[in-house]
Amino acid sequence: MALFPLTILLSATLLFLVQPMLARWLLPQFGGGAQVWAACLLLFQTLLLAGYAYAHLLTRFANLKQQRGLHALLVLVALGSLLGLTHPSGSAATAYPLLNILWLLTCTVGLPYFVLAATGPLLQYWFASVFPLKSPYRLYALSNLGSFAGLLLYPFLVEPYLALDLQRQSWAMGFVLFSLSMSLLLWRSLQGRKAGAVAPLQLRGQPYRYWLALAAAGVVLLLAVTQQITQNIPPVPFLWVIPLALYLLSFTLVFNRDSWYQRSVWLYLFAICLLMALLLYFLGRQFDLYSQLLLYLLLLFSGCMLCHGELARSKPAHGALTAFYLVLAAGGMLGGVLVNLLAPVIFTKYWEFPLVLLAILWLVTLVNWRQQARWQTALALCSGVLFMGVFWSAESWLGQHDVSKSRNFYGSLTVRDANVAGQWQRQLIDGTTSHGAQYLAVEQAQQPLSYYRAGTGVALALQHFLPADPSRTAAQLQGRKVGLVGLGAGALAAYGQAGDDYQFYEINPAVISAAQQHFSYLANSAAKPQVILGDARQVLAEQWQNSGSQQFDLLVLDAFSSDAIPVHLLTAEAMALYWQHLMPDGVLLVHISNNYLDLSSVLRNHAAQLGLQALFLPTAADAQNPAATEWVLLSRNQRFLAQAIIQQHAKNWPRPLRPAVYWTDQRSNLFSVLK
Repeated sequence: MALFPLTILLSATLLFLVQPMLARWLLPQFGGGAQVWAACLLLFQTLLLAGYAYAHLLTRFANLKQQRGLHALLVLVALGSLLGLTHPSGSAATAYPLLNILWLLTCTVGLPYFVLAATGPLLQYWFASVFPLKSPYRLYALSNLGSFAGLLLYPFLVEPYLALDLQRQSWAMGFVLFSLSMSLLLWRSLQGRKAGAVAPLQLRGQPYRYWLALAAAGVVLLLAVTQQITQNIPPVPFLWVIPLALYLLSFTLVFNRDSWYQRSVWLYLFAICLLMALLLYFLGRQFDLYSQLLLYLLLLFSGCMLCHGELARSKPAHGALTAFYLVLAAGGMLGGVLVNLLAPVIFTKYWEFPLVLLAILWLVTLVNWRQQARWQTALALCSGVLFMGVFWSAESWLGQHDVSKSRNFYGSLTVRDANVAGQWQRQLIDGTTSHGAQYLAVEQAQQPLSYYRAGTGVALALQHFLPADPSRTAAQLQGRKVGLVGLGAGALAAYGQAGDDYQFYEINPAVISAAQQHFSYLANSAAKPQVILGDARQVLAEQWQNSGSQQFDLLVLDAFSSDAIPVHLLTAEAMALYWQHLMPDGVLLVHISNNYLDLSSVLRNHAAQLGLQALFLPTAADAQNPAATEWVLLSRNQRFLAQAIIQQHAKNWPRPLRPAVYWTDQRSNLFSVLK
């Protein structure tokens, strides 16, 4: 009997331990955005549904002996497919990143994950058949506890101490251990046993549509809250797994004991959180990091307790167990499809966040209106209408000057006109952060604003660059070659001179479209810049392999997704790649303005390893540019760095050096750079 909880605990732990591990592996290949995690969850939900469907069909159409034989064969085949995990391969595709992510994950871990997904319902069905007097739903609670443990293991034990390659190999060994446990259970605990009488499945009369809606709402809430959290903070595994861990913990609580779910308590807490949701959605940047996390996670947990508590209340008898889990998995996949496939097409912003809150409120109250007082039902109905009314009013008021809005795999993008200190500017807003602005007045249109205004580190470098060799000066005046990672509104093109070669690298096609259609920096630049679509690191690696060094005089690194910085652009391997494309006396400029992270130690340590000098150039906010900006210059070109105007703007580093902060592709720790 002990093999049942042991095997189900192993399978659940491995099932959720592999999710952040593979997402961490895929981040550098697809731009490092939080959308990679949402895409991974879609694939995992799909495989979970496939595993549950397999378990349901196997228990319905095969006897216990046949079930044992077929499943043992499947486990054996899955063991043979582990080579795809230990030796993964893949390449990014900017045209269809979602499809490419799904394909890579399927090839890498598809079959082992399918087997693990099927384990939960299969073992619970076998347990109910062999031990008909015991409840299998306690095993479901144990399964979610194992999933919870697997998620927490990753950010606290696995990621900090194991390189990515070793992580995958360790997980493969864990799967081997699970396979041995499953084999013992199949050939020892079930050998010679006959399944007990199990009531036939009766879907008629079962609230399966309600199950489907509740399961989908829980997943949409999980993905929407995770997106909101990681919109301004880098999508590190810790910020993925904590929401998912709370999501699973709610399953564990409500399915372990019926008394642990009190609808009225969680409904009142959720109603209070609705007000917090409005404040977070529109004014989230006014809260500090920890306040945001606390409020978002409280909102998520209360909503999940409602969805999963109602599922536990309406769970069927043991005979419909596998069908119940199948509907739950279908709802989970439906939620993933809604967020990943439909929402980017239907919505131009992350409107699924308020809509799913309204859906949960009404699912729990209006569907169960017979079980509560009329005033409670009326209050829930009016509260939902008021909530959406306030949301749409605020959205309309804030968006009255929007020029265009778009959304794709890489996020939400808005072009908005705003009056700043009495002058109208056009701003490019990614998520909640402005990534470039331009005066609407024609006579001022080519004057860069925001992080790129005159006097900033990047402006000084572009205007006052000198080659280390004085004999190059005449040739240099004929044109500089500048690489720019991140396009934004294209403001840096305004610094281009006749003969200059400006190459922008931009992963998001919506940003390119906005810069070309709604801003004139690119069109009016004297340099006549070119824009290359794709993740900068991937494209630079391809250029190095195909044509060698680009021989940039300056390379500007300004790749943001709202306030989140893709970590893979700041690792030691990325820095080495940049210097392969720079002239020996070239300059690397990195934009590190950030509300939550201090990246200065990362760059200082990289500079020391590469034998470079690093200067910190901050610029204070002013009336026309309300955002302060921070740039770091890295170079060994003393002729350029020693110029009076550069030294005049260089300041002391904002914080003491942290020698241990050194990022590689295999290891990086964002906790060490939190402000």
